[in-house]
Amino acid sequence: MSLSGDLQIHSAPRALLRHIQWSLNSIFEETIPLDWITQPLAAGTYSCEVQWRSSSNKERASKIASTLKRWHFIRFEVREFPTEGGEGVLYRATPDLGMHQAVTCSTGDIMIHENRILTILGQSHGYETLRENLQSALGIQWDRELERYRQGIEFENPPLRISI
Repeated sequence: MSLSGDLQIHSAPRALLRHIQWSLNSIFEETIPLDWITQPLAAGTYSCEVQWRSSSNKERASKIASTLKRWHFIRFEVREFPTEGGEGVLYRATPDLGMHQAVTCSTGDIMIHENRILTILGQSHGYETLRENLQSALGIQWDRELERYRQGIEFENPPLRISI
């Protein structure tokens, strides 16, 4: 089985860029080139993307997510999935909301398994609570906060690129 994945760091302070680089190099056991560009939506921060495909079944998304969440000021999404299809995983984090983890199907849609739905139903004592708990399981708040970073904005000047 082989795995593919992608990491989008939507915003990270400049002071953390070298730490992120070192951590990713350690996780992938090789030097990963990162092309950082300025993030105009959060002053003093930078963004980058990394994609990978591995012939081994060595999972990296959980290691990346647990490493990056230690630095509170980073907004990121990391996903990993089998290249032959099947369930994948999505992690996303923001400074205000913390970490969200979800299981994804082969099309990238978030899936909520039966046991999680039964737990949500058992903890929800009314429509509003049920709605909030399902939205939390789907990560709606994370989507709302990260969507503007995914879309970006029109740049009057090209973004500044740096290498570390």
